[in-house]
Amino acid sequence: MKKTSVFKSESARDKFRAYYKEVLSQFPFGQQFINTAFGQTFMLTAGQESNPSIILLHGSCSNSAFWFPEIMALSENYRVYAVDIIGEAGNSEEYRPDLASDAFAIWMKDVLDALGVEKTIIIGNSLGGWMALKFATAYPKRVSKLVLIASAGLEEIRPQFLSNAAQVQQTDGTVSVDSAIIGDNDIPKEVLDFMNLIVESYNPIEYLPVYTNEQLQQLNMPVLFIDGEDDVIINADKSAQRLRSLVPQSEIHLIKNCGHVVMNSLAYIMPFLNKN
Repeated sequence: MKKTSVFKSESARDKFRAYYKEVLSQFPFGQQFINTAFGQTFMLTAGQESNPSIILLHGSCSNSAFWFPEIMALSENYRVYAVDIIGEAGNSEEYRPDLASDAFAIWMKDVLDALGVEKTIIIGNSLGGWMALKFATAYPKRVSKLVLIASAGLEEIRPQFLSNAAQVQQTDGTVSVDSAIIGDNDIPKEVLDFMNLIVESYNPIEYLPVYTNEQLQQLNMPVLFIDGEDDVIINADKSAQRLRSLVPQSEIHLIKNCGHVVMNSLAYIMPFLNKN
């Protein structure tokens, strides 16, 4: 079976990865590749190896570079692994497994096994939240705490968002990053340029399956869910309601005047991690 790269062309991939390499060269973190059954996986590393581990899983149209503030804060007390998701716009394997299969859960298990990590905290943002749920529902004994930031997988992506994205799609198939997604956040031009380069370079996931009640009921670890009340992609209120009913130990924060991009997530994450 022929594999198809998520990048639109080899030249687009090489241009993006050259820029990404330059960005990462300015970061004070380690860089590491590990082998999995699904190909190479790239990650940024920080913090003492003897500390408890945290896995960070980024959102769509993103990669581990976008975790910079969280890596800096968390690496004081944790060993942090910010992982580039396979089949996304990073340095990991450029072929995307079937979302409906167990592939992403097995991939995450391979990552932990390669790192020698038996049990870990996982923090996932948007698509990364979906990936975190994929692993945590399949291997709950290997997740000590789960943090979901504007996570997909609890409710369907808003149809209006998908419709709007289709309407503003450019002739080359890309959709530039706009204020509907980032909200009123003051994001530096360099970051926006990087985000738009990513969008220009690869084909993002268009649909994410919603987890069943039975799957979500496997979450027996402490769970933190954070989202903006004004999220145009995820229905934050319905997602929160589902978690409350199916995962009663969940801690939920819906932030007023905030959309899909939650800039102050550490204000909620740090106290949650400090609880016994």
